[in-house]
Amino acid sequence: MWFLIGTFSRWALFAGLLVAVGALAFKLVVLRRYPGFGPVEDEAAGVTPERLAARLGGFAVLLAGAGALGRLAAEVSIFRDPFEPLAAEVRLLVTGTSWGRAWLAQVAAVVVSGLAFALALASARGARAEFGWMVATAGVALLAYTPALAGHAVGAEHFVTPAITADIFHMVAGGVWLGTLAVMAGVLYLGRRRGAGVSKRRIIEWISAFSPLALGSAAVIAVTGLFAAWLHVGTVSALWTEPYGRTLSLKLFVVLAVAGCGAYNWRRAPGRVGESGDPPRLPPTVTVELSAAGLLLLVTAVLTGTPPPAH
Repeated sequence: MWFLIGTFSRWALFAGLLVAVGALAFKLVVLRRYPGFGPVEDEAAGVTPERLAARLGGFAVLLAGAGALGRLAAEVSIFRDPFEPLAAEVRLLVTGTSWGRAWLAQVAAVVVSGLAFALALASARGARAEFGWMVATAGVALLAYTPALAGHAVGAEHFVTPAITADIFHMVAGGVWLGTLAVMAGVLYLGRRRGAGVSKRRIIEWISAFSPLALGSAAVIAVTGLFAAWLHVGTVSALWTEPYGRTLSLKLFVVLAVAGCGAYNWRRAPGRVGESGDPPRLPPTVTVELSAAGLLLLVTAVLTGTPPPAH
């Protein structure tokens, strides 16, 4: 039971972090180049892409916070001494271990990011909104730093600092690719629900701004993933003889599936949007890519809970 709680808690943490990074990338890169819902402003009742992205970012950090609380519960259940008071065990874990200090930083990052996204949502545009986005960037950057401090990277026998750095870049790149795609899809869906029309031209422009981000992020994910595999697996045979290696092999298979969907969408999505009806929509293959990404994060959650053979 606690294995499942720990696994789904890590999934929630990773999913929330990726979408939070995606909200920032969408706002700071895509919307900076192509603001608004279309060439003719048709935003309804104060519904803007910036506010919808802030809403999604706030929900994402709440999901990450729920994941952090679930991880704490799972860790306490695994290492708890039944003869010691529960409060004392929790206090010892949180304040007396490196895992606990990373967890505290995680919670602080969730609180700061959540409040910052709420400020950006409430202020719509202007100096207060920009300040909210700036603080959210700092909070999410701290949140992206914490998983590496409580995972396999910090326990590596060699190259600890490069391992932590690679983990951070791996996570952030995943957010810039898959998180931005999720936020873009979420903004379009929420915009339609709230009566704000989105032009085909604007969707195609958002895709054109997003595509270089996705391609660059995919390259970073490949490089950092190979480095982590070399560092943690030890031998090639461990990819099919060890539980960690078999899970990593499954992750690589899912990554290839996600990358295949991404390559298809990169080539075909603008044309599919242009051929869509009214209101325009992203092609169904985007939903397939995001669903595969959710599965990828679940496999990653299992992988990060499995001891590497090289440690």
